[in-house]
Amino acid sequence: MKINYLSIFAALSMMPAIFACGGSNTSTDAHHHDHEMHDHEGEHEHEHAAGEIEFSHEQAERFGVKTTKVAKTDFNEVLSVSGRIDPAQGDQVTVIARSSGVIRLGRNVVVGSFVNQGGSLGNISAQNIVGGDQNENARITYETARRELERITPLYHDKIVTQKEYNAAKEAFEKASIAYNSHSPAGSVAASPIAGTITSLLVADGDYVETGAPIAVVSKNTRLILRADLPERYASALPKFTTATFKPTYSDTAFDLREMGGRRVSAATAATATPGYIPIAFEFTNDGKVVPGSYAQVFLIGSVKHDCIVAPIEAITEEQGNFFVYVRLDEDCYMKNPVTLGMNDGKQVEVLSGIKEGDDLVTTGAIMIKMAANAGAVPGHDHNH
Repeated sequence: MKINYLSIFAALSMMPAIFACGGSNTSTDAHHHDHEMHDHEGEHEHEHAAGEIEFSHEQAERFGVKTTKVAKTDFNEVLSVSGRIDPAQGDQVTVIARSSGVIRLGRNVVVGSFVNQGGSLGNISAQNIVGGDQNENARITYETARRELERITPLYHDKIVTQKEYNAAKEAFEKASIAYNSHSPAGSVAASPIAGTITSLLVADGDYVETGAPIAVVSKNTRLILRADLPERYASALPKFTTATFKPTYSDTAFDLREMGGRRVSAATAATATPGYIPIAFEFTNDGKVVPGSYAQVFLIGSVKHDCIVAPIEAITEEQGNFFVYVRLDEDCYMKNPVTLGMNDGKQVEVLSGIKEGDDLVTTGAIMIKMAANAGAVPGHDHNH
């Protein structure tokens, strides 16, 4: 049998949003007393227990609502600044054209694809271009130098030409030989000097490229650099910021450098690249989830603070600029508490008021309790019995 919880939600939404629960002393036996007395007591409880939210144990399990006992703990001073994620030195290279001509990229050469060390990104050829194929020109130069060396060698032995003339012919032949042998018959190859991921393609298939022109960027992505811009007015606090968490612009997840082998590698003592800011750099190991070249909100971690009340970011709900949490009073009852927030590190936030040690705080699924408080029911979903 299939039950549509959306219709149940529509019906229950007509009922009052706040129910008596945790503050009630009504026992299970009292529930079976005379219906009139029960109704009268129920009315009394509704008035007495204003602000409490009914949300059954079964609903909590169904919607993944979880709670944690609040306990004082250590937290850190946090400063939120802007930053950028860049590849570490040596972890990224630019592949350049070894000759001029038309480039033909490989079939699977796209941004995001992996290439082995020495692997080909494509071939460059100058065939059918005015001026001739450079490979053919190299061959002609080689043949000319070879014939000249063959002509001048017996003359040198017969003392007809000087040592200087012979050495010049020999050097020209050797240079021409190197140039000719470095080109394949099909054209020069654009090869990656490292194994890694193609993070940028700077040309399109069929483009004409000059010798030395950049073709693609290949990155190992194993070690990255997080660069944070610290406002100059916080210069005196610079030594405190030995680690950080960060949240890339493309993600709602905050990453902790302490969990990624991160370490501070540099910090200027004065503003440099950006006027008014002091750059701080952290190096860390990429787990494959961080994209180099992206911007991020950086939470610089400072001195330790003791005996703090801390909640995960997910536990906080917001309404018109005000912040709230939900505390479980008993198995089927919750209370909405306004809170005053302090600093946050992208994962956790300090709660200055509104909850206390020992409170059973909703840390997962707070949005479901909020919906129950606002509508008097939880929007369900089709469920098979």
